[in-house]
Amino acid sequence: MATHFDTISTRLPAHAGAQSDDGRRNLFLGVASGLLVVVCWAGWVVATRFAVTTHLRPIDIAFLRYLIASALLAPVLFRHGLGLRQIGCGRIMMLVGGAGAPFLLISSTGMKFAPASDVGAVMIGTMPVFVAVFSALVSRERFDTMRAIGFATVLAGIVGIAADRLFDFGSGAWRGHVLFLVAAAMFAIYTVTFRRSEMSPWQAAAIVNFYSLLILAPVYFLLFGTDLLSATPTEVITQSIMQGVVSAIVAFFFFGEAVRRLGASRAAVLGSFTPVFAALLGMPLLGEFPTRLTWVAIIVVSVGVVLASGGLSRAAGGPARQGCSEK
Repeated sequence: MATHFDTISTRLPAHAGAQSDDGRRNLFLGVASGLLVVVCWAGWVVATRFAVTTHLRPIDIAFLRYLIASALLAPVLFRHGLGLRQIGCGRIMMLVGGAGAPFLLISSTGMKFAPASDVGAVMIGTMPVFVAVFSALVSRERFDTMRAIGFATVLAGIVGIAADRLFDFGSGAWRGHVLFLVAAAMFAIYTVTFRRSEMSPWQAAAIVNFYSLLILAPVYFLLFGTDLLSATPTEVITQSIMQGVVSAIVAFFFFGEAVRRLGASRAAVLGSFTPVFAALLGMPLLGEFPTRLTWVAIIVVSVGVVLASGGLSRAAGGPARQGCSEK
């Protein structure tokens, strides 16, 4: 009998250690995926802002994005199907509406009125707040005091980033801000829906891009016509890569991985780092230089992200396990 208990006691620590290692690995991969999404989103913000203020319209960017992405993801769609039975029409509508053509048209239209730093702050920065609200309503997720303080800190920093234009009604930037808030809520709906759908990131990307192209193509050619020929080949190629590959495929996949490993709210809050990268990229590429207040606000956002994520430095992989249990 003693030998039996000795055997059990020697196995338990090893089992617990394996769980701990899995938790750390899951947490590391989730955070790494989230940070890669931030880089992709920041590049997308700058590329889209440049496009809509030069030769291309939001509708041109949307068509180019979904055409390229649908072609590249066609094998995934053929393998998994259109998802009508597996996922359901209602859930597909929320996925496509939240992260597909409607989202892109609204967000890119907003970029005609507001600069790149405002896109990252007002739209991507507020998205975690919407995700937290929707997660609490739909998934009954609860947040401790530290995470609630983190969300409030992120929101305060975001207001600071866009403060110099937030209430400037004369410039028309407020129209972009309103559209960014709508787009943030839409993408939050996608995030929570994807988390509950149990789809793979590849399948979600294929479905969103395919149905977006299916909806957009007839409207694009029949009502708007193409302006792609008015842009230079370099601009079309650059936008094809940034929109159709980096944003529509790479960012979609890694965001799905972050949501799967960390949970919806923790993955979304990592996106609040996007204003930092968007502001940095906007300086050399767009000539848009943040003010001193903006730099302070960027630091505030960064601190808020760490708090709202549940403490990424906490050991034992606790956030990853909590995130995985979030439905």
